Amino acid sequence: MEIKQNTEAFYIGDRFEVALAKLEFENTDYGMILNHTEVSEELKGQGVGRALVKYVVEIARNEKFKLKLQCEYAQKEFEKHPEYQDVLFTD
Repeated sequence: MEIKQNTEAFYIGDRFEVALAKLEFENTDYGMILNHTEVSEELKGQGVGRALVKYVVEIARNEKFKLKLQCEYAQKEFEKHPEYQDVLFTD
């Protein structure tokens, strides 16, 4: 599945408005705040949310910016993957 990006989310689907899965964010001076992850019923349980979080972590590393987590799902993924800590914004 191809992950796409617009100005407010990373998503899977033809268009953001009808995305099968999405990870919403807002841009900041230091990088991004991850606000909300949503996966459609047809894709739940297939690791799609996990793939979205991993994708954003890789982008943050490559583009050298930090992530702040407001999304509960993203917070849980960061707890499961200590190797993501290098892109976590700390106040």
